[in-house]
Amino acid sequence: MAEGEEEVRIARIIACFAPGSAGSPEAVARLAAEMQVELLGLFIEDVELLRFAALPFAAEVGFPSAARRSVDLAGLERQLHAQAAGLRQALATALDPTAVSWSFRVARGSRAEQLLSAATEGGVPTLLVPPGTDPRAEPAVVSLSELTEESSRELLDGAQRPILILP
Repeated sequence: MAEGEEEVRIARIIACFAPGSAGSPEAVARLAAEMQVELLGLFIEDVELLRFAALPFAAEVGFPSAARRSVDLAGLERQLHAQAAGLRQALATALDPTAVSWSFRVARGSRAEQLLSAATEGGVPTLLVPPGTDPRAEPAVVSLSELTEESSRELLDGAQRPILILP
């Protein structure tokens, strides 16, 4: 270790799951078990998607039929709940509850806002795994004091690697 560097022990992992880009709950579960850290699975229901679905002109085009059909808000919410339940079950199956403390939460709002809120809980070094990223990739390192909703949004948009958040 170079002089002036400090070893950081990650205390928890936040695995972010979002509709359409869930990533691998099994890979995150294995990493949490190997590191012996707390795991929070966070499924974020995109409020913008739900607002769009509530508009009277909202429609989707089927593939491969190219048939246009109205968006059903209640149906979309059922799909989101089913996807969240599937992810919760995948984590429960992949984790040994006696080895790793874990929880799963469903939140509705902007991804940046929800992740910033979850990252500030506990004030411990946290590895944030955005949707679709490799949890074993070299993380970007940021300080919690530097994070705002805007900087969180910038970090998360197009994230290709995890983010280590230091208190």
